[in-house]
Amino acid sequence: MESKKILQMLDNYASEFEFPVLDNYNFDLAQCRLTVFKKQAEWLIIIEMVGARNDAIENVIYAYGNCIKQNGIIISVDNLVSLDNDEWWYDDDGKLVLNPLRLKLNIQQEQIEISPTKEDYKKYGIEMEPFSLTKLIRFLSSQYSEKLWLSTQELLMEVGIQNKMPMFFQIKEWEHPDISQGQVPSDSPFFQQLSNAIENNDISYIKLNKPNTHWSNWTWSDLDT
Repeated sequence: MESKKILQMLDNYASEFEFPVLDNYNFDLAQCRLTVFKKQAEWLIIIEMVGARNDAIENVIYAYGNCIKQNGIIISVDNLVSLDNDEWWYDDDGKLVLNPLRLKLNIQQEQIEISPTKEDYKKYGIEMEPFSLTKLIRFLSSQYSEKLWLSTQELLMEVGIQNKMPMFFQIKEWEHPDISQGQVPSDSPFFQQLSNAIENNDISYIKLNKPNTHWSNWTWSDLDT
């Protein structure tokens, strides 16, 4: 495989908006993760975006590779976080049914119950009022980040790979191109390095420069602003 072909594939999907846009008008980012699988000449890049979309908390899965039939956005997993009583997030008047100072939730079927303060939210750059699903998932990300991801086996299953495929590389912070401003993956030093690493089977090609994937870098299009 050639790194140029990998970048060309990513660029093609970016031009069709089938590549993660971190300042998406319809989705507020809380955390993201990139995982690479590799087996001989086969390669696979999966990007997870956890965040809020109007009335749902989701993990949106994107995948690219030479070993899968479908590339681009694959699925949106919307059952990661739920109220403990299985009620809907909003009442009949459209008001969020949630007390930000007393959270009783299920995260991937595990029950949590915490009582954060306004200062706890503020410590992570979150103004508690008015409360929203965006602020909830960003706070949960600060406390339970690892619980919000899919397992490697779940990721492979979601993209249609039944057999085991070794994980080659995984990262939560990298320099992501600003797709909404016309940038493409090949403009990003990180994706240039990543494609070289895949081609040469050597992760030492990857040198982190200016990571920008923290949600605080992509708030101008937030749904609740």
